[in-house]
This record gives sequence, C-alpha cells and structure tokens, in this order.
Amino acid sequence: MAVTYCGGCGRPAPDGDAFCAGCGRQLVAATSNETTSARTASGEDAIALRHAVGLLARGEPRTAAVALERLCAERPQWAVARAYLGIAYLRLTRVADARVELETAVGIAPDSFICRTKYGEFLARLGFYDQAMAQVDVALKLQPPDSESRLAALELRQFCKDKGKGLFYRETAYPKWPFARLFSKRPAPGRQPITSGEG
Repeated sequence: MAVTYCGGCGRPAPDGDAFCAGCGRQLVAATSNETTSARTASGEDAIALRHAVGLLARGEPRTAAVALERLCAERPQWAVARAYLGIAYLRLTRVADARVELETAVGIAPDSFICRTKYGEFLARLGFYDQAMAQVDVALKLQPPDSESRLAALELRQFCKDKGKGLFYRETAYPKWPFARLFSKRPAPGRQPITSGEG
C-alpha cells in the first residue's frame, strides 16, 4: 500500500485513509503531481521537520529557522512547518515575521492541533493570555498528535489562566490613578498647597 504524508502534521497516512491519525485533518486526494506536492510531504521532508523541531527543543532557533525556511519555500502550503517557523522567529525576536507565519499556518489548516497550540504559545509569550486561551481551547477540541502534545496544551492553558487572573486582580485591586496627578506639583482637589513662609 502506498503511503503519503499529512500536510498538517507530517505523519504517514496510508492511501485510502480519509483523515490523518495524528492531527485529525481531512486528507485530500491528489489528482496531479502538483497537488500531491502542495498537500503532502515526502518522507525526507517529514524527517527534516522533526529535525528542525528537535533543534528548537535544544535551544537552536537560528539553525531551526534556516531548515524550516527551506521546507516552507519548497512546500508553502505545509501549515505545520510554517507554525514551527513562526515559533523559531519568535525565539529570534522576529515578532512580526512570527505572527505572519503563524496566522498563515492557522489560515491554511484551521483544524490543526499543532498550528492552534503554536499560535496560542505565540500569543501567550506576548502577554495576550485571553486570546492564547481561546486558541488552545479550539485546539483541545481537535485530535492531538499524541498525549504529550495534549498535556503541553493543557499546561499552556493553565499558565494563561493563571497569568490572566493576575492581570484581572491587578486591574480590580488597584484603582486607576491619574498618573499625571501623581507626578505633578499641583495639589489634589480639596487640599491646600503647603507654602513656605507662612506662620
């Protein structure tokens, strides 16, 4: 039986399967070599993606970005590769480039667990905890590639929940002082200025 590779997560997908066993994405039957190139990844590309993800895990985002840029140039519709490229850019502090790649990845594969969680990670690192939780919540309704990915998504959600709660408490516990009044030399309304020279 011939084997192709899912364009969402890169896992092998035997011919005849309608959905990827890894990410749950619907597999599109190819009608030409060009469609096959756009929708699926070869075994070598899947190995290259795993290698790049390993580089990210080892703290080598620059090397990972070079490998992922090559993969994305060859297969621009490979959403998972774009999502990991976005994370590599984020770790290189190329925030605008990271956002473009991650939003493109989610646009290509809105039902990809990996794309949603990586976009959530991006938003969480920028401090948009409520938006990050929304992305993770969508991801948790999808089929994760493995139990570790699901656990990582749950941990990210809890992190965002805790951080978001802290922001809420800070906003409600402390009144919104007018900073101009705190640092100006004028007295607050209802208080008399203290002047030197008065007996």
